[in-house]
Amino acid sequence: MNGVVHRIAIPRGAALRVEVGDLVKPDQLLAVNRAPGHAVTVDVAGRLGRSAATAGELLEAHPGSRLEAGSVIARSPQGAVVSAPVAGLLVGYSPSDGTALLAPLGEELPVIGHVSGRVLAVHDGAIDVEVRGAQLVGVGGTGEAVHGELVVAVHDPGEELRAAAIDVGATGKILVGGSRASAETLTRARAMGVAGIVLGGVLDKELRDFEAIQRRRREIGGLAGSFGLVLLEGFGKVGFDPQLFDWFRRHAGHLASIFGAQHRVYVYDAAAPPRRTPQPAVGDRVIAHRRPFQGRGGVLVAVLDDLHATPSGLVTRMALVRFEDGRLAPVPLANLESTARASER
Repeated sequence: MNGVVHRIAIPRGAALRVEVGDLVKPDQLLAVNRAPGHAVTVDVAGRLGRSAATAGELLEAHPGSRLEAGSVIARSPQGAVVSAPVAGLLVGYSPSDGTALLAPLGEELPVIGHVSGRVLAVHDGAIDVEVRGAQLVGVGGTGEAVHGELVVAVHDPGEELRAAAIDVGATGKILVGGSRASAETLTRARAMGVAGIVLGGVLDKELRDFEAIQRRRREIGGLAGSFGLVLLEGFGKVGFDPQLFDWFRRHAGHLASIFGAQHRVYVYDAAAPPRRTPQPAVGDRVIAHRRPFQGRGGVLVAVLDDLHATPSGLVTRMALVRFEDGRLAPVPLANLESTARASER
């Protein structure tokens, strides 16, 4: 079984709780971070009775150091001591006025990786974890990183995931739906404690309505826990490829992690997913499968370099297609299928 490397961003200065070679679980604490607060000015030169320049030579703590309350910042040969008034991060020392800046540290914030695997490397600002299992890269997604048991919640790849299919038994699970899920379904899933949902596609309006509901609940403090959504096939009402749907069925009950913002799904202890048809290339004749150009054919004339937002607000790769009626329009690359390569025309 092949492994893939997943990179977890950590704030600079975070205190690590793992080392290279450690085996980690999805809910394991990897690091803790204490964000600095408003800086406190400490008069080092004045307390030592020295000039700003000479006081700088007596520093025992250097910028970037974490200090506990009472830790020594500077000490003179005569025994005069300047101590940190509070625990914090020594931001810097000013040789012009002889003061040091100390930023108090806030409460500890945990860094959870949401993946299972082995720590391969620790970088300045990131941890690399080798994940043993299958990786699927979707075309869009939203929400946080989450993990849970994989549950297939529909009977066929083109079926809609409905609110009635979600009950207390779905709490903490990652649900695999079909061609779409309404805003009502997504809202119910989050309210029931579902960790995340994997869909073939979702309608722009439904996703916008769901996001609007989430914003209103955040404003009144009504949201708790994390929730992620990944789209694997396209934008709009898009069913799963039957082979991929069967693959999910065979791996129901496996642990899975999804990263909504990164459009990624990991399924642990899983066989490789079905190979996908390569995306169309510039010059190919293509057909669009979703509204507003559903069923129309044309030629792919360019693939845009940067990610662009769809009407739902999700960002994805976009292509410019010149349709047979002469219209040039941007279309999500995931919603196009090549009908003939340029070399075949």
